[in-house]
Amino acid sequence: MAIKVQRKYARTNIFIVDKELWAWAQYKAKLLGFKSVSEYIFQLIIEEKEKGEATKRA
Repeated sequence: MAIKVQRKYARTNIFIVDKELWAWAQYKAKLLGFKSVSEYIFQLIIEEKEKGEATKRA
């Protein structure tokens, strides 16, 4: 019988278009304490979104 594991987040795939950038992203994610490159990428997206919203308000 298989055990169903409930995930905290939905899963997705990412295409690696540049090996050097991917390696750098892995390094940077670990350096900053993220569990994965995905968490790091989404943090960057959140910051960009907040920056964009702040620009709209100004």
